[in-house]
Amino acid sequence: MRRSISGLVVYLGIAAYIVVMSYYTLLKYLTFHTHAADLGIFAQALASTLYYHRLFYESVDVAIIPKPGPIGYSFLDVHFSPTLFLFLPVYAVYPSPITLLVAQTILVALGALPIYWLGKYLGRDWLGAFFAIIYLMDPLVQGANSFDFHMETIFMPLALYSTYLLITRKWRIYYPMLLLTLGTIEFAPIPMALLGLYYVIINIRRRRELMHGVLTIAVSIVVLLIALWTKSLLNPLGPTTTSPLSGLPEQYASSFSFGILISVIKDPLLIPKLYSVYGTEKFLYFLELYAPTAFTAFLDPLALPSLAWPLASFLTSDVIYYSPFFQYSSFSVPFIIMASLMAVSKIPIEQQRRLMALILISTLVVFLGVSPIIHFQYQFTKADYDVWSALRLIPSNATVLAQNNLYPPFSNNINAYTQWYPWVKPDYIVAQPDSPWFTWWGTPYNEYVNTALMEGYGVYMVIGNDLLVLRANYTGEPVICAPITINTMPNMVSLINGQVINGEIAHTPSEPPGAWFTMNATLPPGQYEILIKYSWVGPGYLRQLNVTMAYLQINGHVIDLTTGSNESSITIYNEYYGDIVITAYANYVVNTTIYIRQLLINGPICG
Repeated sequence: MRRSISGLVVYLGIAAYIVVMSYYTLLKYLTFHTHAADLGIFAQALASTLYYHRLFYESVDVAIIPKPGPIGYSFLDVHFSPTLFLFLPVYAVYPSPITLLVAQTILVALGALPIYWLGKYLGRDWLGAFFAIIYLMDPLVQGANSFDFHMETIFMPLALYSTYLLITRKWRIYYPMLLLTLGTIEFAPIPMALLGLYYVIINIRRRRELMHGVLTIAVSIVVLLIALWTKSLLNPLGPTTTSPLSGLPEQYASSFSFGILISVIKDPLLIPKLYSVYGTEKFLYFLELYAPTAFTAFLDPLALPSLAWPLASFLTSDVIYYSPFFQYSSFSVPFIIMASLMAVSKIPIEQQRRLMALILISTLVVFLGVSPIIHFQYQFTKADYDVWSALRLIPSNATVLAQNNLYPPFSNNINAYTQWYPWVKPDYIVAQPDSPWFTWWGTPYNEYVNTALMEGYGVYMVIGNDLLVLRANYTGEPVICAPITINTMPNMVSLINGQVINGEIAHTPSEPPGAWFTMNATLPPGQYEILIKYSWVGPGYLRQLNVTMAYLQINGHVIDLTTGSNESSITIYNEYYGDIVITAYANYVVNTTIYIRQLLINGPICG
């Protein structure tokens, strides 16, 4: 009866995880918070294989592949991932990035089963159920799961199954599962080799069992050598993603590579120096990895494989490698959970209960601190709906240059790109100026947009700063045009000489004349109307004199604020995507205070 209850708890936990994380990841996709790297990469790689007969071709990594290999530009040029072939039939059923997000979530959730089964094998089914739930609650599991799609994340459930099958000696299933795990990505053989070493250590006096540990190490090393050989064959010059660490020789890169491991083996004295770079972040990440199970993993030698990734990644200065919101924790989490289960199962029942309470509290603390579900909230808005409606008007076979966060909807198109290569002539350029990716240095879409406008592209769609689509040789009115209105608030301006009185920007006789305040708004190309509503307090005779109390310079145009009116406006044209800069100057008018009641920027004016 207790077993059936514990099993029910696990199955309900898995179901709840699938529902919650599928909803969360799909919401990220629908609100344009997924990315070309790496959801778009995998979607395009699978689509190009299924429908264009190009093996795992993807355009996103072309920038880091110096020369196409024997099979052309391919994901396999960058990573050794033969396990990816298993996703081809899954993607063929419903070819969409949504398929990858849901499939990944289901696989991660099913990783709870071998944890529960190991507990049953140890005669502690309720303990197995507890750690299965802890696994599902682990914020680093959720962090890996919620960040696009990655083969590192797929490694996590496969490693859990492999570990369970190794410990329970189910050899006929273990070795095929081991090969699937090793085939996720080229780093996988390192923790799996350490898993084999763990099995050798605990079976040092059992020759028959020890041989399976030795064989695991041998198979892992062979796969690692095959992975390195394959990558050198397909991409002999190697990906150009590395950049020197500050103060270190060029061979020590910020991106992880096996070259770093070779370098520190030759010169071990570099290790402390490398570890000290971003030392605080690395220490916190170490806590985030092991704290959910209250560091009990270190009570069992099965923790050994979990150390592979932190010890290797801490040699770099790239903080994404030791962040709870990325996929790399997947290399450690399976072994941490399994090691903790093994350790806790060996202590007396009374102490187990205390430790379980401590582990639950620790998991909740880390969950509240770093879970992406808490830290990153998404809401599908009317603007998102409008952007999706607009994107559907772009032909599915058009050559599209799409911003990083807008790329996944186009990823089934083999002619979709994130960077403007010399040989690419996009039919459409798709950007979202409100996104930080618009000005990211790696793919500067603000520069792409302005270059395209100078080369004869026209504005095809504009939805405020939510969407800007350019089309080659287009000269008509935008087929979709939705202007935005910016109502300038006092906190949006930089005051030089002036003050805020009752929520209005003011210039009083106590401030000197001259520069009053500045502000700028970065906006798409088009015509804009700027309206200023103001009031003033001063001698009444000034109204008849129509004295200019202040004037605004707006991109070379001048607009006066006079005593004869309370409103002024101007229409200007923004030729490129860029700033509308407003600088206000106050004149000296005796005993007069002027208030800006409203400053509106409206556009682009449609029609």
